[in-house]
Amino acid sequence: MTEAVFILALTIVATTLVLVARTIAGAISGRGPSRSELAQIKQRMDQQAAALEESQTTLTNQSTQLAELQERLDFTERLLAQARDRSALGAGGARGAGGAGGAGEKRG
Repeated sequence: MTEAVFILALTIVATTLVLVARTIAGAISGRGPSRSELAQIKQRMDQQAAALEESQTTLTNQSTQLAELQERLDFTERLLAQARDRSALGAGGARGAGGAGGAGEKRG
């Protein structure tokens, strides 16, 4: 989703720049934007600002979710490592006890 958010933000910025450039070009050519054009530009910019804020919120939420998933993965890896260590210790202890017990029985 990071790529989608980036593309959305880039589109918003590009559209805003085009609108501003048109307004400046109209002012330089002697024809200023009418009130209705300015109102439309303002409305579009407000919509784009809202879309950008929504994208930022989504990205923040996804970052939080990713951090939580990483913590869960770390926890799970630690549990698996502990289980492996316990089984390895248990298997090693059983071999040593069985070997010593068998040798002790033969001696006695």
